[in-house]
Amino acid sequence: MVFGLHGKHVSEISADRLLEGQRLQLASRTLMLSMAVTVLIGFAELIFWVFSRNNLFLIEGAGNLVWLVPDLIMLFTICVGSKKADLKMNFGYRRIETISLLFFALGITGFVIYIIYQTVTNASEQLPMEYGMITVVFSVVIVVILALLARYTWNVGKKIRSRLLMLDSMVIRLDIASAGILIISGFFLVIAPSVMIIQTVLTVLVGLALLVYSVNEVVQAAKELIDASPSLQVMNLIEQIAEETPEVIFVSEQRVRSFGGAISVEITIETDPEMTINDAYRIASDLEERIKLEVDNVIDVRVRMNPAGTYVKQETLGWDRHG
Repeated sequence: MVFGLHGKHVSEISADRLLEGQRLQLASRTLMLSMAVTVLIGFAELIFWVFSRNNLFLIEGAGNLVWLVPDLIMLFTICVGSKKADLKMNFGYRRIETISLLFFALGITGFVIYIIYQTVTNASEQLPMEYGMITVVFSVVIVVILALLARYTWNVGKKIRSRLLMLDSMVIRLDIASAGILIISGFFLVIAPSVMIIQTVLTVLVGLALLVYSVNEVVQAAKELIDASPSLQVMNLIEQIAEETPEVIFVSEQRVRSFGGAISVEITIETDPEMTINDAYRIASDLEERIKLEVDNVIDVRVRMNPAGTYVKQETLGWDRHG
């Protein structure tokens, strides 16, 4: 599984607004597609292992089949997390996805550390030489299929803002890297069967990359669950969205709060004092909509509108008396 991929900026996909029902349907369909492809590849790898006796395919195939369990847990989590807010959960159930993401990322972190330890402490085994070219061809087919699946899963996760799907995409990319190791191993079986250290080097590099990504997801999920304040980047983005609205003359106040990963925004803007009530309502509604679409996890936006000059007038109210 390969890394360091970034999707489009959130603002570029803001037009793709989805209702919760559509989000659930798209997320479930994508995850089930990922599960089906992974299981089929797992069975194919086990069948190939029967003939080649290459234990790497046994490990890969068994791992893909076992991965069905966390995939099913993720599917259940996405379904529960898509429930609407109610009296029990005033800000919705999306934080359940965050909890699942936390444990999922912790599990991947522990698994990667174990794999790196085993790779470093155990000597590389000699692979069966007679299946060199077949290993290369079969592994290339797996890489192509997984690359298409990983790209699709990542794009859907980015579109519907599901970090679980994005993390699943990263796990698929780890499978791609594992298949890449099989490809290189196959080449070495053909041209230099005695060189086995390449497997160890590639495995450690891939494991370290996934380890960094997983630890970052653990940190981000923990911040959401302890209600950490939104970052300055989020606050600057909200202010930038308001300032880009043509009718907004000045942003006089902004308050952003975090509730278990959900963000509530209160913003005060100044506009033309001669503006009609209808125009003011339209501007406020449009601004609320843009903030919800372009900023992750925003659940509530309140826009207060004042006539231009209100902030200056309030700040200078007592100057004449004290002068």
